[in-house]
Amino acid sequence: MDLETLYPLVTEAIRRAEVFDEIGAPGVLHAYLDVSLLEESIAKLLPQSDVEGAIARRGAVRAAISAREYRRAADLVSRFTAEGGMDDVARAALTSLGEEALSFVAQEERTMTARYPRASAQYGIAEVRRVAREYYEQGSPLPIY
Repeated sequence: MDLETLYPLVTEAIRRAEVFDEIGAPGVLHAYLDVSLLEESIAKLLPQSDVEGAIARRGAVRAAISAREYRRAADLVSRFTAEGGMDDVARAALTSLGEEALSFVAQEERTMTARYPRASAQYGIAEVRRVAREYYEQGSPLPIY
Protein backbone atom coordinates (compact mmCIF):
# COMPACT_ATOMS: atom_id res chain seq x y z
CA MET A 1 0.00 0.00 0.00
CA ASP A 2 1.05 3.54 -0.53
CA LEU A 3 0.94 6.46 1.89
CA GLU A 4 -2.09 8.05 0.22
CA THR A 5 -4.08 4.93 1.09
CA LEU A 6 -2.59 4.36 4.55
CA TYR A 7 -3.01 7.87 5.98
CA PRO A 8 -6.83 7.93 5.81
CA LEU A 9 -6.98 4.34 7.07
CA VAL A 10 -4.83 5.07 10.11
CA THR A 11 -6.74 8.27 10.84
CA GLU A 12 -10.01 6.37 10.84
CA ALA A 13 -8.53 3.54 12.90
CA ILE A 14 -7.26 5.99 15.52
CA ARG A 15 -10.65 7.67 15.67
CA ARG A 16 -12.41 4.31 16.05
CA ALA A 17 -10.00 3.14 18.77
CA GLU A 18 -10.44 6.37 20.73
CA VAL A 19 -14.25 6.15 20.53
CA PHE A 20 -14.23 2.49 21.54
CA ASP A 21 -11.95 3.37 24.44
CA GLU A 22 -14.19 6.23 25.52
CA ILE A 23 -17.38 4.14 25.55
CA GLY A 24 -15.71 0.99 26.89
CA ALA A 25 -16.55 -1.11 23.83
CA PRO A 26 -15.33 -4.70 23.85
CA GLY A 27 -13.44 -4.26 20.55
CA VAL A 28 -11.11 -1.60 21.85
CA LEU A 29 -8.04 -3.85 22.01
CA HIS A 30 -8.53 -5.00 18.43
CA ALA A 31 -9.04 -1.40 17.33
CA TYR A 32 -5.72 -0.36 18.87
CA LEU A 33 -4.01 -3.35 17.27
CA ASP A 34 -5.35 -2.17 13.91
CA VAL A 35 -3.78 1.22 14.58
CA SER A 36 -0.47 -0.40 15.45
CA LEU A 37 -0.45 -2.49 12.28
CA LEU A 38 -1.30 0.49 10.08
CA GLU A 39 1.33 2.70 11.75
CA GLU A 40 3.87 -0.09 11.25
CA SER A 41 2.97 -0.18 7.55
CA ILE A 42 3.59 3.56 7.32
CA ALA A 43 6.88 3.17 9.17
CA LYS A 44 8.01 0.60 6.59
CA LEU A 45 7.52 3.18 3.84
CA LEU A 46 9.19 6.12 5.53
CA PRO A 47 12.73 6.41 6.90
CA GLN A 48 13.28 7.16 10.55
CA SER A 49 14.95 10.42 9.65
CA ASP A 50 11.62 11.63 8.24
CA VAL A 51 9.39 13.26 10.87
CA GLU A 52 6.36 11.27 9.73
CA GLY A 53 8.41 8.07 9.89
CA ALA A 54 9.40 8.76 13.48
CA ILE A 55 5.80 9.57 14.40
CA ALA A 56 4.59 6.35 12.76
CA ARG A 57 7.13 4.29 14.72
CA ARG A 58 6.11 5.82 18.05
CA GLY A 59 2.45 5.44 17.10
CA ALA A 60 2.89 1.75 16.26
CA VAL A 61 4.50 1.08 19.64
CA ARG A 62 2.01 3.18 21.64
CA ALA A 63 -0.94 1.52 19.93
CA ALA A 64 0.53 -1.93 20.60
CA ILE A 65 0.80 -1.04 24.29
CA SER A 66 -2.78 0.25 24.26
CA ALA A 67 -3.83 -3.05 22.66
CA ARG A 68 -2.07 -4.86 25.51
CA GLU A 69 0.26 -6.45 22.97
CA TYR A 70 3.31 -5.78 25.11
CA ARG A 71 5.60 -8.31 23.46
CA ARG A 72 4.74 -6.87 20.07
CA ALA A 73 5.53 -3.39 21.35
CA ALA A 74 8.90 -4.54 22.70
CA ASP A 75 9.67 -6.30 19.40
CA LEU A 76 8.78 -3.17 17.44
CA VAL A 77 11.08 -1.07 19.63
CA SER A 78 13.94 -3.53 19.10
CA ARG A 79 13.40 -3.49 15.36
CA PHE A 80 12.97 0.26 15.06
CA THR A 81 15.98 1.15 17.21
CA ALA A 82 18.15 -1.25 15.17
CA GLU A 83 17.44 0.78 12.03
CA GLY A 84 19.92 3.47 11.13
CA GLY A 85 19.26 7.18 10.90
CA MET A 86 17.42 7.70 14.18
CA ASP A 87 18.18 10.81 16.20
CA ASP A 88 18.82 10.64 19.95
CA VAL A 89 15.47 12.14 20.95
CA ALA A 90 13.48 9.63 18.90
CA ARG A 91 15.66 6.77 20.15
CA ALA A 92 15.10 7.85 23.77
CA ALA A 93 11.33 8.08 23.25
CA LEU A 94 11.18 4.60 21.71
CA THR A 95 13.46 3.15 24.37
CA SER A 96 11.22 4.57 27.08
CA LEU A 97 8.16 3.00 25.44
CA GLY A 98 10.06 -0.30 25.16
CA GLU A 99 10.88 -0.23 28.86
CA GLU A 100 7.22 0.41 29.63
CA ALA A 101 6.20 -2.56 27.47
CA LEU A 102 8.77 -4.82 29.12
CA SER A 103 7.56 -3.82 32.56
CA PHE A 104 4.05 -4.88 31.53
CA VAL A 105 5.45 -8.18 30.23
CA ALA A 106 7.14 -8.80 33.58
CA GLN A 107 3.94 -7.91 35.41
CA GLU A 108 1.97 -10.33 33.23
CA GLU A 109 4.47 -13.09 33.94
CA ARG A 110 4.23 -12.51 37.70
CA THR A 111 0.44 -12.61 37.46
CA MET A 112 0.48 -15.82 35.41
CA THR A 113 2.94 -17.44 37.83
CA ALA A 114 0.77 -16.49 40.81
CA ARG A 115 -2.44 -17.60 39.09
CA TYR A 116 -1.06 -20.94 37.88
CA PRO A 117 1.75 -21.87 40.29
CA ARG A 118 1.79 -25.60 39.62
CA ALA A 119 1.58 -25.31 35.88
CA SER A 120 4.25 -22.62 35.72
CA ALA A 121 6.54 -24.66 37.99
CA GLN A 122 6.08 -27.83 35.98
CA TYR A 123 5.93 -26.49 32.41
CA GLY A 124 7.29 -22.95 32.59
CA ILE A 125 5.42 -19.71 32.13
CA ALA A 126 6.14 -19.55 28.38
CA GLU A 127 4.35 -22.87 27.80
CA VAL A 128 1.41 -21.83 29.98
CA ARG A 129 1.17 -18.60 28.00
CA ARG A 130 1.31 -20.45 24.67
CA VAL A 131 -1.49 -22.85 25.67
CA ALA A 132 -3.61 -20.01 27.08
CA ARG A 133 -3.18 -17.99 23.87
CA GLU A 134 -4.15 -20.99 21.73
CA TYR A 135 -7.33 -21.52 23.72
CA TYR A 136 -8.14 -17.82 23.54
CA GLU A 137 -7.54 -17.65 19.80
CA GLN A 138 -9.64 -20.69 18.99
CA GLY A 139 -12.65 -18.52 19.82
CA SER A 140 -14.80 -21.20 21.38
CA PRO A 141 -15.06 -22.87 24.74
CA LEU A 142 -12.80 -25.76 25.62
CA PRO A 143 -14.10 -29.07 24.33
CA ILE A 144 -15.93 -31.07 27.00
CA TYR A 145 -15.60 -34.84 26.78
